[in-house]
Amino acid sequence: MKYIVILPLPLILASCSSTSVANIGIIGFIAIFGTMFLLFALMFFLIARRKKQGEKSLVKFNNDIYFALNRLDTPQEKANMLNTLIERINNDEKYKKDTEWRDKVLLKAYMHLATVYYHMGDEMQTLNTCSEIIKLDPKDGMAYYNRGSIYSNMGLYEKALQDLNKTIELTPDYASAYNNRGLVREKMEHYQEALADFTKAIELEESPIAYYNRGNTYYELKEYNKALENYNHILQNPEDKESDLKKEVEQSIKIVEEYMKNVK
Repeated sequence: MKYIVILPLPLILASCSSTSVANIGIIGFIAIFGTMFLLFALMFFLIARRKKQGEKSLVKFNNDIYFALNRLDTPQEKANMLNTLIERINNDEKYKKDTEWRDKVLLKAYMHLATVYYHMGDEMQTLNTCSEIIKLDPKDGMAYYNRGSIYSNMGLYEKALQDLNKTIELTPDYASAYNNRGLVREKMEHYQEALADFTKAIELEESPIAYYNRGNTYYELKEYNKALENYNHILQNPEDKESDLKKEVEQSIKIVEEYMKNVK
């Protein structure tokens, strides 16, 4: 985004020689500093107004994309439209002259594109789009979260761990990030670290998924009583009794109880 540069300030300061200072006196100094104050105030006003106008433009641009996508029938048509839009933005000479504004506009388009690819089930394109978002905004915690989750699905656990670590650094109160990092650590057989992540996820948000994952980790550690405690906690919650998770939990309980009988 371009900002207006105010030039008169150095000229005013440069003109204050010892002779002129003696001549202008206190009233002159007050006038000079008053002028400086007004110039600074004007500069900040112009910057704030430009920023506010830019934010409104971004909101409108984002809404226009949303409505345009809703007019299209298939996910592929939506992906094609967004890729064409991104190409035009990158090739537009006006955007090349204002790269900061171009990147803000591109960021909105890529966010929509990542959503489209995710709903299409195209993990690789979703991953690549998340990488583009991160290039444009390295502080976007959700882009790291989504990319890390895809890396985990692909079995690329080291990369997944790096992205989920970054997510937690940027959004330390996001329970799902701890849950997903716990899954990655469990797959890497870092069980104690996985337990710590699931416990943190539960502290932040009473999620049955985190209890289930923590129960599975206790099972891997052969701490069967603790595994059962976590599984049974899910079934004690009325909201979860009809969920898809219920069958998996019940099956896990049977496996653990059967194993404990055979061990005795």
